Amino acid sequence: MSKKKHILCNTELIDEQFLADLPKRRKRPDWILKEPLASVGAWEPLFHRRRTGDSWVDDEKFYAYEHSERFVRSIKEIGANLLITAFAKNHYIDEREIPLKKQLSGLCRKHGLRLGTYIRADEIYAEVFGDLLSREDILSAQADGRVPVHTSQEWRKCNCFHKPLSRELFKADIRRAIVDVGVDALHLDGFEFGGFETRGACRCAACRQDFREFLVRRYGNDPELCRRRFGHTCIEAIEPPGSAALLAMPSVPTGLVSDPVWQEWIIFRCTWTARIAREMSEYAYDLNPDVAILANNGVVVGTNGALYAGLDLISFGGSVDALINEDPSHPRLTADGHVIQRARQHKMAHEAGCWLWNYMDVRESDLKESLAHASALNQGRVACLGFTFGLYGDFRHAAPVKKAFLSWQKTNWKEFQGLQEIADVAVWRDRRAMAFAPLVSYATAMQVEQLLIEDRIPFAVSQGAWPADARVVVVPDLACLDDRACEKLVGFVRNGGGALIVGETSARDGWGRRRTDFALRPILPAETGLPAGVGFRYDDALGDAVFLPEPAEPQDPGVFHFHQVGKGRVVYVKSLVDPASQPVMFNPDWTAEWPYDTTNWRVPQQADELRRALDWLAGNHYTLRVESSRGVIANYYRGPGKNDWSVHLVNMTHKPVFDTVIRAEREGNILPRVRVISPDGPDCCTAETTADRRGMRITLARLETYAVILQRKAVDGRW
Repeated sequence: MSKKKHILCNTELIDEQFLADLPKRRKRPDWILKEPLASVGAWEPLFHRRRTGDSWVDDEKFYAYEHSERFVRSIKEIGANLLITAFAKNHYIDEREIPLKKQLSGLCRKHGLRLGTYIRADEIYAEVFGDLLSREDILSAQADGRVPVHTSQEWRKCNCFHKPLSRELFKADIRRAIVDVGVDALHLDGFEFGGFETRGACRCAACRQDFREFLVRRYGNDPELCRRRFGHTCIEAIEPPGSAALLAMPSVPTGLVSDPVWQEWIIFRCTWTARIAREMSEYAYDLNPDVAILANNGVVVGTNGALYAGLDLISFGGSVDALINEDPSHPRLTADGHVIQRARQHKMAHEAGCWLWNYMDVRESDLKESLAHASALNQGRVACLGFTFGLYGDFRHAAPVKKAFLSWQKTNWKEFQGLQEIADVAVWRDRRAMAFAPLVSYATAMQVEQLLIEDRIPFAVSQGAWPADARVVVVPDLACLDDRACEKLVGFVRNGGGALIVGETSARDGWGRRRTDFALRPILPAETGLPAGVGFRYDDALGDAVFLPEPAEPQDPGVFHFHQVGKGRVVYVKSLVDPASQPVMFNPDWTAEWPYDTTNWRVPQQADELRRALDWLAGNHYTLRVESSRGVIANYYRGPGKNDWSVHLVNMTHKPVFDTVIRAEREGNILPRVRVISPDGPDCCTAETTADRRGMRITLARLETYAVILQRKAVDGRW
């Protein structure tokens, strides 16, 4: 195997050579790391409200109010620290509004309110920029030649960022916001590039040319490698996949992605997204290093964001400070018993180094739970409280609830600083393997994560390296696990770690080629084998290159195989999710949508067996554990000091829960000091600490909505 071939088979999802000319210099602004993040939105420009037919008779009066001192004061009074105002929608800036924006900037500085501006650059107002579009080619083009538009708003045509002028227009908007207005933050909406596969994905000449150049740079200097990858060396003739205007079948892979051109297209799109994000991020940094970037590109948990939209949170998140989340997974218990929350989204965003941006646009009866949920999972950052009254949901809705919560947070803000999540278990969503995985792998990850959430086990969702404190790694049916990843997992187990391995994990290499046996064979139980007709055995008698089919023994999908590997432990199970239980992702016209149903917001059918497997792998020991009613979720943190920790509890049941138990380790025979803080009042801050044979037991007398249990080191007898 050549060195280059080995590298390309065993790399991260992003090809860093295509970012080498854009060194990462930007650091996250100090204020976004240390201050709360509670904002109000006023970001649709007046011209857009009118063009969409969603305006008021008194719209000019309302719009002027959104730039007034009275408006700024009302935001400060509720406890918010950031206002996001309208600015550049689809590259159009109404020059008559610039004095208003400068006035607003001055008022925000006067009252200590940070100001952000809304920019959306992936589309252009075709009606306004008709002259430009008649002269310059910046638009996207689908495979059938049509220019994609924003839903039914046909005047909003999509740009292609493979065309330099699109990027320059984007930078011009950023420059005006930072230099002319003097903002603290950029709210970059539609911050994804290339469109959604099956509807609106770009296949213009610029995309096609850049893709060919991408392939040439990766494979063009190594004919042997090129043949191994594509079967030939005619790279210049390779077209982006999904280019045919198919009407009778999906234009994307519907299962495991094994087609090498589709794999390369996914890598190309994710790399290009990372590149554009870095280019704009570094440009903003050069103008003002203290400007934060809030990016709306979706935090996808239930399906293949890399395939459908070129999304890779780790590389993308390295260039921004907050990831805006618009899914409907606000915390709640559904009528059919699902525990809905955004634990996965927060954990994936935090691994990328970002806060998650949540919207508090919920019913007043659900508001306390939503504020608590965001605070518990986002280290106190609740994000968007609502909007100006002339736009979407009024931020003053349930103002006393918001104001009281934010005031409590401000009083206790030091307890939200310097935190690091505790993770005894890591669900390993390896970026490259998940990018090529079928939907059942996502369903497997979702259902295992759901059990960890509902059972309140400290865990992480790891797209890259899993946390150093993880003692158990779950691998959710990742067939295309490359050599590098397999070696890492084998080493982890041999050094005493535990691994739950599901399905066809490691049956294929990083290119999706079938292996003759699991690459994880050194740690798998002997009775496990590849699916029937896929396994092979080597036969010396017939020559060095001959393999004979050897069907593996049939396995019961529900059987958990326990296996000791030296100091480590492995549990293998053939399947946790029946593919037939999954919803159809495609519409009748073969377009696809993000799956926002709750099919996989449930624990696996073999939940009890899975619990026993996880407990065995963890040695029946977790750093912290909570025993409470279903519908209470927990998030666990290490604090800044040695032996400091905190447990954040959120009660979504809409009724008090009594005698919640937190079990924790203790050092020596002295019980450490524990205290409780809660926005629900002193009656919810009473806890009793006792010793037991497993460490210590903390009993919280009453949990209303939100409580934080703290173990902090006392200094001179004080906290």
